[in-house]
Amino acid sequence: MKNVRIIPAKPKENKKLRVATYCRVSTFGPEQLRSLEIQINAYKKMIKGHPNWLFAGVFYDIESGLRRSGRKSLDKLLRKVVKR
Repeated sequence: MKNVRIIPAKPKENKKLRVATYCRVSTFGPEQLRSLEIQINAYKKMIKGHPNWLFAGVFYDIESGLRRSGRKSLDKLLRKVVKR
């Protein structure tokens, strides 16, 4: 008869994932600013409602989506991610 050895699985660490949100609108118009507010609130609620996520902040820009330049909050978010 063959020898069978059972190797128990290692339990996963319950590390929480740090999650941030990035939102953007194009102009300072009232509809755009309302959209930005809705985006921020929706993503914050989603992140905070997930038991394995830690809310790491909100980053947003009011800038055109056609250009990468000028999005200071996106740059800030990316710098924070690279540091870790």
